[in-house]
Amino acid sequence: MKTDIYTLAHEVKNPLSVVKGYLEMMNKENFERYKKIINEEIDSSLEILNNYLEFNKISINKEEMDLNILLMDIKNNMKEYLENKGVKLQIITIDDDIYLEADYQKLRQVFYNIIKNSVEAHAKKIIISYKIIYGKVIITIMNDGDKIKDINKVGNNYTTKILGNGIGTTLSKKIINMHDGKIKFLNNEDKGVSTIITLNLS
Repeated sequence: MKTDIYTLAHEVKNPLSVVKGYLEMMNKENFERYKKIINEEIDSSLEILNNYLEFNKISINKEEMDLNILLMDIKNNMKEYLENKGVKLQIITIDDDIYLEADYQKLRQVFYNIIKNSVEAHAKKIIISYKIIYGKVIITIMNDGDKIKDINKVGNNYTTKILGNGIGTTLSKKIINMHDGKIKFLNNEDKGVSTIITLNLS
């Protein structure tokens, strides 16, 4: 518990320190420019706090769902966000229905987190694909952004600029584990990171 509180304090301290610095420099001439930065940092703090609260009260409600529908939902809902960031999202699916016993909303949260982390890692292209092996679906989310320096520590309340806030990544890992699945992060040979999620088919 002490580690969780320390991590939360560390995560929230960074954006609040940025806000304080810009408030001290703010005047009439630079108000609009600094206002945007301050709002972004406040939003970041709120997201960290929400993730922390979610992490401590998380529950899973499994129902039969189609993976292809989830992926198309994600693509449609993140289209404007990714276009504004100059990022192309490609989703490679197969024609068959891919049914899982899973919590639709929680899995969507995991994909959102991974995609946003990819954008923060300066990715310009994200590719989501999957394959079926022995009753399991193996989903790969590959980006062409920055590699992760300490990749073995990802998802253990560990934070790097590349991954955004550590609580969000840890939350994703917990959600996948609660689905009896696995998630791992691998640096690609040339550039970027591949996130590999393994889930059971229903």
